[in-house]
Amino acid sequence: MGEEDALRFLADRFKATQKEVLTGIGDDSAVVKIRDKACLVASTDTLVEGVHFRLGTQTPRQLGRKAVCVAVSDIGAMGAVPRYLLCSLGCRSADSMEFIEDLSEGVAEGCREFDVCLIGGNLSESQTVFINMTALGEVSSDDIVLRSGASEGDDIYVTGTLGDSALGLRALSGDCGIDGCEGAVSRHIGPTPRLQVGRMVAKRGIASSMIDVSDGLFCDLEKLTSEHGLGAEVSLGSLPLSPGFLSLCGRFSEDGYRLALSGGEDYELLFTSSSQNRASIEEVSRLCGIAISKIGSVTAGGKIRLFDEGGEEVFYDTAGFEHFC
Repeated sequence: MGEEDALRFLADRFKATQKEVLTGIGDDSAVVKIRDKACLVASTDTLVEGVHFRLGTQTPRQLGRKAVCVAVSDIGAMGAVPRYLLCSLGCRSADSMEFIEDLSEGVAEGCREFDVCLIGGNLSESQTVFINMTALGEVSSDDIVLRSGASEGDDIYVTGTLGDSALGLRALSGDCGIDGCEGAVSRHIGPTPRLQVGRMVAKRGIASSMIDVSDGLFCDLEKLTSEHGLGAEVSLGSLPLSPGFLSLCGRFSEDGYRLALSGGEDYELLFTSSSQNRASIEEVSRLCGIAISKIGSVTAGGKIRLFDEGGEEVFYDTAGFEHFC
């Protein structure tokens, strides 16, 4: 059983029956109606030593900030505003106080940067370091953007650039060293969630579906399309790749497109929108100062197809990261 199989089982096992639960298990965040149109948005993420990070390649302070980023990114992907955090931390007793002090500096940095407040949590002794963040946010019921709203013919967009985080992880983990890869390493250790873009496309009603790119573009695009009976056509030449990625990816991968499609942890926003909204999306990009690239379109048929610059269909093993596999 893979991660997606486990999530489908749990979503079926714990289907919300209360009318105030607008979105339960299966999206980036849960959405609960509080009063009138006001909704509470909640999400939780765990970073585990040896699975999501190695302390030898990043400091506790860097880990603390990244934990905040990962948590608020899911809130932003719903078109919501993150407000509060709860943190559960497990660490070894031998170095607990120094570790907690350093990690708390990073958490405080993330809270200041993204205007959220840590309001509680839990501490536990553990031989494996882990940090779990629960993020709480708010959104009007009119502005919620789900994974399931795409329609055939919609354009597919992604913010920023892809693949830099995966390149940074390979630089940290491999034998090639990180010389020249400092920018990619920074993207891996210190991602930036696209909260302003997510909020703006939600408020303007121009995103029909949205998700943050955490497991890899291909895998997350499947969650927007294939899981809902739709498909997609993506032009590889339209994928936004940074100059640094293009110049360095050959050191770590035989094919840069494969790395960009499946690397994960970009924390960019992937969303769909009607072709009538292209001018509005260009305006959002300008106002936010973030590149937003059209990379393809939503199709019928439940399959994602990839095309090279010459229009020929290409086939990749593009599976992103999945737990339990």
